[in-house]
Amino acid sequence: MKKILLIITISVLFYSCESHKKVKTQAQIEQEISDSLEIKDRVDDYMNKLNLSMKWDTAGFSKSGLIITNAKFFTEEYSSYKSVRLTYKNVSGKRIKAIRFKWYGVNAFGEPADCGNLDYDGFGGGFDDSGLGSGRTTYGIWSVLSRDGDKIIKAWATEIAFEDGTKWESKHGATPQL
Repeated sequence: MKKILLIITISVLFYSCESHKKVKTQAQIEQEISDSLEIKDRVDDYMNKLNLSMKWDTAGFSKSGLIITNAKFFTEEYSSYKSVRLTYKNVSGKRIKAIRFKWYGVNAFGEPADCGNLDYDGFGGGFDDSGLGSGRTTYGIWSVLSRDGDKIIKAWATEIAFEDGTKWESKHGATPQL
């Protein structure tokens, strides 16, 4: 009987010591929540930067066979909204069937402009499937309905389909310098 009482007493004492250790103060709980939120914010910030860097994907563009010679915002007639005009040249030696483009524009304050992209301000894109012969230059106009576009900082092709059935695509990972 003494052994059983001793075991019960030791168990109660051990349990009370352990349960005392598990009780946290309000300040400790608030600190843990704050630390968790800070980690979540850092992870969210990293993921946003990663997604944004993928938007800047221009890897291998110099081997695409296309040169963009001019990129700008302009106001169309009878409208207060701005559109984007890209002028580009086929230097590939093959006839181009279609091109997908991306661009990045800023407003007068140097902030990302409204370019029609709902995910990230500043970015926009379009395509041209009218074809372009080797050595030829043409332009395309995309109505992005920008309210504040001032300057296109960078424009690039993300995909080019050639008449012979071949295709050039950019590879993820490159971030151009502004």
